[in-house]
Amino acid sequence: MEFSTFIGSSIFFYIAALFVVTVVGVYFTYRTSPKRKQRREDKRNRDNLK
Repeated sequence: MEFSTFIGSSIFFYIAALFVVTVVGVYFTYRTSPKRKQRREDKRNRDNLK
């Protein structure tokens, strides 16, 4: 394997890993966000009134 190919592929893997970490972080941030918790609680309260 040539050295330049190795550098190019490792840069690609670093970018791919950064993308995956970002997506996972955003997912967990959204999942535990206060707005979403409030919406879930409001929905639960509406369902209980019926």
